[in-house]
Amino acid sequence: AMELRRLGLAVKPAVVVPNHMLDQFAREWLQLYPTARVLIADRHRLSRQRRKEFVARCATGDWDGVLFTQSGFGRLPLGRDLQRSYLDDELAAARQALAESRQGKRLTVKRLERRIAQLEETYQRLLAGEAKDDGVRFEETGIDYLCLDEAHLYKNRRVDSAIDGVGQTGSQRAQDLDAKLWALRRRHGERMVTFATATPVANSMAELWVMQRYLQPDVLAAADLHAFDAWAATFGRTVTALELAPDGASYRMHTRFARFQNVPELITMYRQVADVRTADDLDLPVPALAGGKPETVVVPASHRLRHYVEQLAERAEQVRNRAVEPSEDNILKITGDGRRAALDLRLVGEAPDLDGGKLRVAADRIAAIHRQTAECTYPSATDEFSLRPGALQLVFCDVSTPARSGWNAYDELRSLLAERGVPAHAVRFIHEAGTDEAKAKLFAACRDGRIAVLVGSTDKLGVGTNVQARAVALHHLDCPWRPADIEQRDGRILRQGNQNAEVEILRYVSEGSFDIYMWQTLERKAAFIAQVSRGGMPDREVDDIGEQALSYAEVKALATGNPLIMEKAGVDAEVAKLTRLERAHQDEKHRLRLALQAAERRADSAKQRGELIREALARRVDTRGERFAMTLDGQRYGKRADAGRHLRRVLAGLLAEAPDEVGGEVRSVGELAGFPVTARADRRVAPEVHVGVEGIGIGLYVSGEDLRHADPVALVQRLERRIHNLDDALVESQRQAADADGEAERARSLLERPFEQRPNSPAASAATGDRRASDA
Repeated sequence: AMELRRLGLAVKPAVVVPNHMLDQFAREWLQLYPTARVLIADRHRLSRQRRKEFVARCATGDWDGVLFTQSGFGRLPLGRDLQRSYLDDELAAARQALAESRQGKRLTVKRLERRIAQLEETYQRLLAGEAKDDGVRFEETGIDYLCLDEAHLYKNRRVDSAIDGVGQTGSQRAQDLDAKLWALRRRHGERMVTFATATPVANSMAELWVMQRYLQPDVLAAADLHAFDAWAATFGRTVTALELAPDGASYRMHTRFARFQNVPELITMYRQVADVRTADDLDLPVPALAGGKPETVVVPASHRLRHYVEQLAERAEQVRNRAVEPSEDNILKITGDGRRAALDLRLVGEAPDLDGGKLRVAADRIAAIHRQTAECTYPSATDEFSLRPGALQLVFCDVSTPARSGWNAYDELRSLLAERGVPAHAVRFIHEAGTDEAKAKLFAACRDGRIAVLVGSTDKLGVGTNVQARAVALHHLDCPWRPADIEQRDGRILRQGNQNAEVEILRYVSEGSFDIYMWQTLERKAAFIAQVSRGGMPDREVDDIGEQALSYAEVKALATGNPLIMEKAGVDAEVAKLTRLERAHQDEKHRLRLALQAAERRADSAKQRGELIREALARRVDTRGERFAMTLDGQRYGKRADAGRHLRRVLAGLLAEAPDEVGGEVRSVGELAGFPVTARADRRVAPEVHVGVEGIGIGLYVSGEDLRHADPVALVQRLERRIHNLDDALVESQRQAADADGEAERARSLLERPFEQRPNSPAASAATGDRRASDA
């Protein structure tokens, strides 16, 4: 946005971000460009009372950028004249498609007539409504360029298609964006929008066409691909395959739209507007994944779960035979019940598993990781080690949500963790943060160690959540519908800024449950999404499962107890492995290079901290016993009780003055043992004061409650002990540096290993001999 302004390509660009990202985005924008004039459209400025004032300020001010939340962006409608013109264009396109259908082309006449009737109804409703805010119109803001973050949230644009399972009516948010892009394109030409997303295709092939309709409608129109079915006939094909039925107990032949053809032409057209950067291209300093891939934790099915799945199979048979009305029971309802039962039978009103099921297994693993990482320390934003140790774990669960009454998986998991030694107050739910401000405070608590386990759903926790600093493990309690959801979930921990060298991702699968069907669905969807995402494919048709889908196939095989499915997945895995061995070797080298860089950074950090401590030891003054002396606000004290009372008054004053929305400033309060003493009050989550020793990153946290009852002598002695323990801190820094150097050396030695599966290599020859012996 700033470059467009600087080059004169845009006069007033606007950026649209997820609601809870507004403050962070605005802060980082001004950190990069301190002199920028940015108009921030927060909830108050876009309230009904102040909306006119905002539009006037936006229109008359010389702004470098306007920053909207997604909900705020939707509160500024198009004017009636533009809205009428947009709907006229939509109706004209529908009527043209209807005329072509009557000539035997494209969509069915009946379906298009129904669509035109719906459009006309929408047309009349929108135009008949009275304007609630005179002058509050999007086009009057003067905005001529849009940048949309997390653009995949606008993917539900209306799609009309004769292909089963593809057509959709569209969402109000997507239609609002489509109308505004139409208006901007009409006034400012084709260069007027930038989308940013890690998952442009999240669930179906139709979404690729939707992205092209948003970004390059002129190109589609020139190629006569403006209608979806014309595009699908050119670039897609349907595939019929044998798959497990949703009941998990039978098989069916099903035809789906799941293969690309004419791939080079499609990629060429798509890359005119898509600047794709994969994780390998970016080469960001992200942590290594333990084992090289997510770990699948298979939970044995109980007798009760198997019996319930059998009941689901019987219900599905009745639905297929039309023995029940769709309003009474249907496959979608059966699938929902199956997903919930795979997590816990109590979610479907059944008696719980006697062994605790998936939640017990997950609680055991989470508690074990919590104990292993309880003493891990992490640098703060100022590169000083935080005094509060402990790592963070993220848990995703979509099929259950916290509730004030009744049983739910969230509260049950918290109870199980508390029984295993994880403090209940350190286990939080994303649902507890009802506002953007509360969510920001919750995320801050995750980053500084006050929260050990954060539980949430994909929608609330999976996008725009930056809590990766201490994240050491991520747990999937259930399987979402879309491969993009898995990418977004995993992206919370495999993310730049994570200070752990290695992290774990665990997927919990109930054997013999609906988890089979869910992972199979992701396998199918990931297959064609990977085809476009990778790009650079020379083949005209692509039907390769890809590495991500192969991982889903392994999960499906582990979850089913069917030996034939297990064998098929094993054969598929072996074939895919043999065709990608060299690529896997290069990927492994890439991971080793990242691990080497991370180890070298940790070694350098530990060595630098050691040097700081050595310098501090050289100027440390002994204050033990009668040698005590401390200066506060320019007054020197020779007794700890007097100094402690003065220090307590100073800290209480800082806490009283600290604002609620942001942390207070770091202030100098005195000197102890030859070091400046600073203090900073913070009331964002709970009232507390941090008392630190400047330059060496040590200190202590004192809560508001503790401060009122603190013994003055003990308060000073706690700070003294931190300074006198610098010798131990030096030894610990040296140990950390040695460990990191050792890890770096091991990574270097592994990097030097050749590709073992190369023909005539010792490893390949040995493997061939083993296979021959096995065949014999």
